[in-house]
Amino acid sequence: MVTLKDIAAEAGVSVMTVSRVVNGQLSKVSDANIQKIQKIIEKRGYVPSQSARSLSSRSSKIIAIVAQGDGDILEYPYNASMIGQIGSLIQKHGYSPMLYFASEYQGITKKLHAWNVDGAIFLGTFDENLEKIQSDNKIPLIFTDCYSPIRQITNVGLDDFKGGVMAARYLLKKGHTNLAFVGSSTDISGVVRQRLKGFASVCTEAGYRLSAEQVLPDAPTLPALKTLCSGSHPVTAFFASADRLAITLMRQLHELGFRVPQDCSIIGFDDLPTSSYITPSLTTIRQDIHLKAETAVDLLFRHIANAKAPAENIILDVQLIERESVSSLPPDR
Repeated sequence: MVTLKDIAAEAGVSVMTVSRVVNGQLSKVSDANIQKIQKIIEKRGYVPSQSARSLSSRSSKIIAIVAQGDGDILEYPYNASMIGQIGSLIQKHGYSPMLYFASEYQGITKKLHAWNVDGAIFLGTFDENLEKIQSDNKIPLIFTDCYSPIRQITNVGLDDFKGGVMAARYLLKKGHTNLAFVGSSTDISGVVRQRLKGFASVCTEAGYRLSAEQVLPDAPTLPALKTLCSGSHPVTAFFASADRLAITLMRQLHELGFRVPQDCSIIGFDDLPTSSYITPSLTTIRQDIHLKAETAVDLLFRHIANAKAPAENIILDVQLIERESVSSLPPDR
């Protein structure tokens, strides 16, 4: 591999002189040396290290996309869509996206510093370490779906509570009175917690209480589902906190011999493309993923342009998309 030292030796100049040419700092280098060094670079096929260039420059033109979890998070359509759209929008601004999977806090700051990034957008639940991340990195940071009480952060989120309210009201309007919720741990995710709170609040107002058995983890067991959907007063409708969970639930109910929506109705959250392709197509609470990505990127570059820009918390609206996975119950059911 060709190094700066190799080029400097062939050109008969210092390594610093070669570095200045490589990084475009030409004011302190003679025209003769610039031409000589550039010819050697072209002849020997030298490719500068991106990390070295970013460290030597005030602006690396790199934006980090920090996603919580390991590489398998791209298996989830929401994550893949958000990361893809954010990355594309970053490139349209003339910057390069750098994707980093953060399974624990300790590696985040080290990676951001090592790449000398100009800013970062965070996807996932970083609430517990958010204050530390903010204090350790003096660059624009944009968070998504954050429910931290810390005020001095910039966040783009959804009206998750409203989404839960809309789901419950729709199911009650369709005649369903014995409902259940499926979602990941509300102790970890503020997003899921707010969706459940909105859903449960409407149930309570209508005189129906969700029992502990009616709040299921994101991977409920088949026996638990069979018990809920059987007997004299079965659950007739589920609200899943994500479309992927709703689709998994459909498959599980099918395995148990229950029909959707004839025996059990399901409503999801996200409105992923898959939701309209499956049979029956999924009724869901829609979030505008493109608008969310665009808002996060716009905020980031606004803060890059103005380091004194105030923190903002932007909450995007949600919408009910009515399809085929929810049936109407007769009054006597």
